[in-house]
Amino acid sequence: MITTETRVLKEMDHPNIARMFETFEDKKRVYIVSEICKGGELFDEIIRRGSFCERDAAMVIKQVLNCINYCHSNNVVHRDIKPENILLESNKAFDQIKMIDFGSSLFNDPNSKLKEKLGTPYYIAPEVLNANYGSKCDIWSIGVLTYILLCGYPPFNGDGDEGVMKAVKRGKYAFGKEEWGEVSSTAKDFIKSLLTYN
Repeated sequence: MITTETRVLKEMDHPNIARMFETFEDKKRVYIVSEICKGGELFDEIIRRGSFCERDAAMVIKQVLNCINYCHSNNVVHRDIKPENILLESNKAFDQIKMIDFGSSLFNDPNSKLKEKLGTPYYIAPEVLNANYGSKCDIWSIGVLTYILLCGYPPFNGDGDEGVMKAVKRGKYAFGKEEWGEVSSTAKDFIKSLLTYN
């Protein structure tokens, strides 16, 4: 995975991807020298806030979409988009997020299907669980991320990883009145457009 990550990062040059400057290797480890992002993980900011207003969520998601569009244009599938893999600048202005952890990513011919089941249960696309997917698995993950930003919890839940993955396969989620009452129909429609099979 480290070899894949370093190979992918050497090819990537985008303002929302944490830049890799150099790698060093000894008998036990590979060391990656990358740019510093002092604002911590988006995950921690979600925990701190509970949920994001639509404006801040839109700012984050726009950058994630730009970044993933760049990756897909270069035939790279990330396969592990989640708040832990998005870093913030120290001012927490959300105007310069950085995507990290390309260890699960790979170069992929857009005309071929992937079969390897991997990813984080809450964010994994049902097509990945069915071992028949392409780059659009990243789009599903962005839909899950958007949902979480706007309400503070994931759309698919269950007992342990197996329960979560069963819920993902069913693909049924709801917009509860309490958390979603003030969220616009445009934002909900956006999420629906991302959380679709195929």
